[in-house]
Amino acid sequence: MIRKVAAVAAAVVVCLVVVLGGLFATGVLGVPDAGLEDNAWGEVDDERIEVITTVWIDNPNPGLEIDDLDVEYALAMNDVSLADGESADVTVPSGNSTTELRTDLQYHQLPAWWATHIESGEVSDVEADVVVHADVGPLSGSPSHAHEDEIETDLEPMIADALAEMEGEHSLSPGASERSDTILEPRVEIEDTDAAWGDVDEERTEVHLTFDVHNPNAYPLATPAFTGEMEFNDRLVAEWDAHDVDVVGGTSETHIPPGESREITFVATLDNDDVAEWFATHVDNEELTDAEMRAQLAMQINDHTVTVPPEGEAIECEYEMTTAIFVEQEADLESEGCSFTPWAVPDDAALADHGVLVDENGENDLVGFDDGPNGVDGTGEDDGTATLTDGENVTGL
Repeated sequence: MIRKVAAVAAAVVVCLVVVLGGLFATGVLGVPDAGLEDNAWGEVDDERIEVITTVWIDNPNPGLEIDDLDVEYALAMNDVSLADGESADVTVPSGNSTTELRTDLQYHQLPAWWATHIESGEVSDVEADVVVHADVGPLSGSPSHAHEDEIETDLEPMIADALAEMEGEHSLSPGASERSDTILEPRVEIEDTDAAWGDVDEERTEVHLTFDVHNPNAYPLATPAFTGEMEFNDRLVAEWDAHDVDVVGGTSETHIPPGESREITFVATLDNDDVAEWFATHVDNEELTDAEMRAQLAMQINDHTVTVPPEGEAIECEYEMTTAIFVEQEADLESEGCSFTPWAVPDDAALADHGVLVDENGENDLVGFDDGPNGVDGTGEDDGTATLTDGENVTGL
């Protein structure tokens, strides 16, 4: 009797195995499929950016709830890992369902990503990967899904566009020498401007700001000093002033001779940690940034500090920038217009630190500008141009 019961039980098990095997073989029962349905930003604070990932799971087993699924998620931009997480013991019903996974962006990785973003021409390849590990009966599997996208920003053209507002001829505030018959009304022409990213690493990013400056006067002009700043969502991401801005790719001379032009490239520096802090505000604002840039050129002529724009103001340009990393919108950069704004003019000491023009013997600070009586220069000959006489300072870089 016992042998008969055992034989029947064994036969039932064999039948079940055969039936289940047949069901699995025909696809009636099987390992769930899975993929990425959506990514969204969650809570944001000064140290944390939450990523909310929705994963779809298709359980093909009718009437069979599956538990103990492991769901893994990873996010990278330009191959820099920014987020990864795992949810264990996930239970899914038969058919289609979704499960939500919450991970934190690796804040400390943002400067490294930013460096790759700039080096790639402000382009980032976004990759989000989902893997689901499942065991169903005699089968197991790890279906996966990778979502790829590309994002771009246009910060370099934005900066160049702001600088272009300074192009043109500028009549500078007149300065009078001690001689009542000598009055200067200097002019300066900004013939062209440009902006380009320079060296970048995980700590800092250079931006090169270039001006083609022409001197239409009959006397030399000091190479101007440059001050400015950029704010993204009210976060200061870069500032530079006459004290510490570097000059590259231009002239080492301290003046621009009459009738000549000089290409002058100033180097401003962004701290990548500041960029990471801005990125949090960008995410928290539905991937929208209100960007502002302010800039001013300044020089001393005849003991007077003169500026471009005039009257001690700076050019201020505003932009609205949107991206589409997780937010479904059009990536765009829109100008909100430019205007003049009051600005802190560099003091005399700041300008003087950048050099003072001297005469050809290297002895005298220059310099008032005087044609002398009847337009005769210091040699007694009328050369038709203004000449330099001792007594006044012209300072700049």
